[in-house]
This record gives sequence, structure tokens and C-alpha cells, in this order.
Amino acid sequence: MWLLGGFVLLTALVGAGWTQPVDDRWDAIMRSAESPWITPIAMFFHYAGGLPIALATTAVVTVVFLAARKWWTAAAWVVMVAAAQILSTTVKALVGRERPLDPLVHESSGAYPSGHALVSGAALGFGLAVLLAILWPRRARMLVWLGGIYGVLMAWSRTYLHAHWLTDVVGGLLAGLFVVFVVAGAMRARFAGETSETDRRSVEDAG
Repeated sequence: MWLLGGFVLLTALVGAGWTQPVDDRWDAIMRSAESPWITPIAMFFHYAGGLPIALATTAVVTVVFLAARKWWTAAAWVVMVAAAQILSTTVKALVGRERPLDPLVHESSGAYPSGHALVSGAALGFGLAVLLAILWPRRARMLVWLGGIYGVLMAWSRTYLHAHWLTDVVGGLLAGLFVVFVVAGAMRARFAGETSETDRRSVEDAG
């Protein structure tokens, strides 16, 4: 619940304008760090986290889970992404924050929270890693680390491109991780229940 609490608190601070000095300072640091070889990396994450790629990724992963007969995982995946998108759109409309001036990419929606960080970085990237870690626990650490790194790089790219303030991406990650852990927790409980039932039946059959 601390993720949700942190998101609610940060949203209140952003709405009150109390975070702007920190955001201005970070934006200045990102502007001073602009480089011809760093910008293409940030642009890669910009397009990777865009709506067309996000929708395609969601569809492909869903089909793969269904083809593998991972019904509950497919359902958890769709709910995770849909909930993240709804949360992002709703809070953007409520907060109505302006984006930084002179961005390197054009965006038309509100700034807070970052949809790229919430939906693509947290739900699509880290969320997929968590679901795969539940299915293959022996690879859990590697998968979670990769998902976490992807989420952080996605968040960084939004501030580097001046598409978002620092608190936009922090808020996006907090909200996205909350969605991921709630949905993945429910899926893991279901998965554990199915495993226990299978073990019980195996014991009964052996008896």
C-alpha cells in the first residue's frame, strides 16, 4: 500500500506546485546533458513506449500466453495493462499539468503522471517481467532486474527529452508498480492455488 500512498501524496504535492523547484532543477540537468549519442537512445524509448508499440506488444503477448494455455496469466496481463492505461488517462485529466517547455518530442496530453513510465515502463516492461517470474521462478531474479532496468530507462528518457518533469515519471512508476503488484499478487495466489490442487490430486491418485 505504500506505493499507492506515495503516489497519492506526490499527486497532492504536484497539484499544489510544491515540487516545481526540484523539477526545474532536474530539467536543467537534463538539458545540460544533451548529447548526439544519448538522444537516439532516449528516442528509442520514446517510440517503444508509444501507443502503437504498446498496443502491439499487449496483443502479441496476450496471444502467446493464450497459445501456451496460460489463461490466468493472459487475463492478468490484459487487466494490468488496461488498469494502468485507465489510471494514467484519468489522473492526467484531473491534474492537468503543463509539460516542460521546448521538448525534443511533441506530446499533447497532460504531463502528470507519465504514461510512458506508468503503462510502458511499469506495466508493460516490469509487469511482464513479474508475470514471467511467477511462471518461471528459477529465472525470477534476472527477469525482475531486466524489467526494472527497462522501467527506469523509460522514465529517464522522458525527462531527457523534456517530455515530462521528474515527478511525472516518479508518479508514473509508483502508480504503475502499484497496479503491477496488485494484479500480479492476485495472479500468483491463483497460480499457487492451482498448484496446490494439482499436488493434492496427485497424492490422492498415488494413494
